[in-house]
Amino acid sequence: MKRRTLCLASTAVMAALAAPSAAWAQETPAANDVTSVDEIIVTASRVSRSGFDAPTPTKVLDSESIEQRGLTNVGDFLIEVPAFRPSQTSQTNPQNSQGAGQNYADLRSLGNIRTLTLVDGRRHVPSSATGQVDLNLIPTVLVERVEVVTGGASAAWGSDAVSGVVNIILNRRLDGFKGETSYGISGEGDNADHQLALAFGTPFHDGRGHIVIGGEYVENDGVESYADRDWGRRQGELVSYTGARPAGAPSRFYAEGVQSLNMSYGGVIYGANAGAGQPLNGIQFGPGGAVIPFEYGEQIGTSAINFTGGNAGLYARDGHQLIMPVERQTALANIDYELTSNLSAFVSLGYGRSGANFNTPPVRDPRGASRIIIQRDNAFLPDEVADIMDANGITSFTMGRANNDFGAVRGDNQNTTTRFVAGLEGSLGEAWRWDAYYQFGQNTFDSKISNLRINPNFQFAYDAIDNGAGGIVCRNVAARAAGCQPLNLFGEGSPSEAALDYISGTQFYEVVTEQSVAALNVQGEPFSTWAGPVSVAAGLEYREESARADSDEIAQQSDWAYGNPQPFDGSYSAREVYVEVVAPLLTDAPLARSLEFNGAARYTDYSTSGGVTTWKLGLNWEPHEDLRLRTTRSRDIRAPNNSELFASTSNNNTLRNPFSGATAQMRVINQSSPTLQPEESDTFTVGFVYSPSFAPGFRMSVDYYDIEIEGAIGGYSPQLLLDNCANEISGGGPGFFCGFVDTSGSGAGTVIEAVRVELLNIASLTTQGVDFEASYRTPVGAGNLTARLFGNYTDSLISDDGLGTPRTYNASGVIQNVGSIVDRAGQVGGFQSGANIGATNAPHWTVAGSLSYDRGPFTAMVMGRWVEGGSIDNTLVGPDSPDYDPTSPISIADNHIDGRFYTNLSASYRVRENLQVYGVVNNLFDRDPPFPATAISGLYDRLGRSFRVGLRFTY
Repeated sequence: MKRRTLCLASTAVMAALAAPSAAWAQETPAANDVTSVDEIIVTASRVSRSGFDAPTPTKVLDSESIEQRGLTNVGDFLIEVPAFRPSQTSQTNPQNSQGAGQNYADLRSLGNIRTLTLVDGRRHVPSSATGQVDLNLIPTVLVERVEVVTGGASAAWGSDAVSGVVNIILNRRLDGFKGETSYGISGEGDNADHQLALAFGTPFHDGRGHIVIGGEYVENDGVESYADRDWGRRQGELVSYTGARPAGAPSRFYAEGVQSLNMSYGGVIYGANAGAGQPLNGIQFGPGGAVIPFEYGEQIGTSAINFTGGNAGLYARDGHQLIMPVERQTALANIDYELTSNLSAFVSLGYGRSGANFNTPPVRDPRGASRIIIQRDNAFLPDEVADIMDANGITSFTMGRANNDFGAVRGDNQNTTTRFVAGLEGSLGEAWRWDAYYQFGQNTFDSKISNLRINPNFQFAYDAIDNGAGGIVCRNVAARAAGCQPLNLFGEGSPSEAALDYISGTQFYEVVTEQSVAALNVQGEPFSTWAGPVSVAAGLEYREESARADSDEIAQQSDWAYGNPQPFDGSYSAREVYVEVVAPLLTDAPLARSLEFNGAARYTDYSTSGGVTTWKLGLNWEPHEDLRLRTTRSRDIRAPNNSELFASTSNNNTLRNPFSGATAQMRVINQSSPTLQPEESDTFTVGFVYSPSFAPGFRMSVDYYDIEIEGAIGGYSPQLLLDNCANEISGGGPGFFCGFVDTSGSGAGTVIEAVRVELLNIASLTTQGVDFEASYRTPVGAGNLTARLFGNYTDSLISDDGLGTPRTYNASGVIQNVGSIVDRAGQVGGFQSGANIGATNAPHWTVAGSLSYDRGPFTAMVMGRWVEGGSIDNTLVGPDSPDYDPTSPISIADNHIDGRFYTNLSASYRVRENLQVYGVVNNLFDRDPPFPATAISGLYDRLGRSFRVGLRFTY
């Protein structure tokens, strides 16, 4: 399979070379490239020496490429490179109340926590307790290039470099002024984006010193609603049968115009006594509590299609934001100073603030365990309904209500980072160089969720009674004494302001993350062999990372409708030592113009989990000046972060009690574990770089990768814990899973007090695939034509929760589940409401490229990006699966999503030597995302056609 994949990708590169597509990555510059430098220093290696190319595949993305795209964020640029996945961006996390607006790099679909982000080759203070770096906080105006290592690099750079490294190199030698201002907007007139950037650099003290200072401001308005797009107004949702279904009908399907059957804006009665032909059937509450009929529409399972009447417009995406608005400010100052001819000092100060202020829907009360129970003596109950209840001996009923009249829940996330770095750089003779630095950084994440429901207050408030003196009060005496205000739920607009103030409040959460690093690095050439000089790099590093969090009292009691982050305070330290060697083995030998060995090893001692060793072995073989072959084998790690070690949250989830069969609200505690061990990964890469001398300007590379992660940190789902605990008890007594479930009672009377989802080193992740790229540059007329093509083929992306559950079939041979080992390759779903639900999207093919022409002051480029279609969810079976059977509980009518090809245009004109104007059109043909767009995000454009114009200047 692996050999077939490699051959397939190689053939695709050769066949598609001339195709216009988009991505702007470039392999480490070839010798004839104008961007080449005599001494290549790439992130794939700590060793820097003339003519050395590290065997680990590395892409170098220059600032000119970012400018050609007209993008204001490094993260948005990286997403267009096929090896990256959009796990968290402004399009993929609009409902994330604890990280909205952040932009993280994610290589290989292995999760952004497994991609290490560096700035100038040094760690950057994390933007959250989970360890990632928000790329919004990097000033794009000062980015000189971005180096991307698409393979394991823990031996060189330390923990988290499992899927690769993103190293952002800033311009420390800017001379003069550099500025840019631009404005972008969508074809629909929304998602306005304003950018203003300015930087200045100058030498001083006769050139011995150099100072650079710069910053930028970017404000993006986002897109408010799904209803702002034609495809969003289709309201495509997943409809599931919960009971018997027509013969031949699968268990679920996606349909348009899906609206809620189990709630309405002013409240609807459902459940007991509300079925067909029953006394309370079809009663909903209009303005002022008026009793009006509820239009049920075409009922399918628990949903309805093309609903009209009293519930018109109540769609699942109602109130959800389509694209998150983000505002960010960044600033950076750097000073380099030459103290002597062989000693220099540097100081760098950085500041960044990025945040989002956004709406989310009010808390809803649909059918299910989180239900509203109205008693007959409720003081606000309309007389017409009370009479029906009295006539039929009904003492209570359940109500479903969409509480839009409570007002939107408002989120406000702000991420603020400060960073200080100071160090020395020097040389020891001609053969050795060294550097030492100290770094301190602090990130403060502030989250406010206003107008969020306080669950106990809500329960007390709507249970209102007549006090016997013509007044209405809360039934609970203690709550009444504490200020409870009775809440009228009958009819939209009925709740009083006093009641809404009582049941709502603002959730506060603050996380302060700090990082301190001290490091010493040295490199040189201690001796030579028959083939040339041997280069060595070695170093020591000490790092401390801490995180402390605080939340409000209501959250600490788990009384908010959701969220409920808990305080924590934890830290860990790491002592590291590493060495890397580059040794030439052959030079100018038969079939070996050169052969080099590259090896590295790092030992890290964590205060929490002890010592661990990472290593890398690599070979570079150049049998001919046109061809270079490369391969690496490495052991990499990801150490648990502060969130995994110390943080916890508590929520009320709707789960099924396996002892009684009843569905109810249960407390779920997401629990950290201070005893977690580092994840271990084995990475293998092999590939080639081909630059034929008979075709000057042409270059291509193909690299195969295989990454296997063992002991991946994860937790079992709450329902799985419950079900397996029940199986343990029925099999003879409590066991492993019951250790995570707190119960009281026994048998069918067992009550679930809490379910604790604890993080464990239980899972594994493996992925195999191929990266390929090609470029060609040639004179055409009075200008130059450049074609570039880049792509990724993901052959497999397999997750295993550690249980080893096989695919399960019933006695009739009908599949019941796909087991606990799931291959996500070819899946392009995995999102709901734009939020990543953890089922990573990994299309088999992602291809991008560009065709550009420059002549004098004018440059034009056409770019394209193709994302192959695939399945919505690889844990379901559709008609295209050999296991498909409509009677299966995991059957779906159509599990396929179409692919998309996007075309972008850009052009720039240099009005004067120091003044350039430019324009960009993205998604030129205004391609909508494929149906069902609510289940996908990120890879497929949700904005539509958009425009940007701007001006750049230097002085």
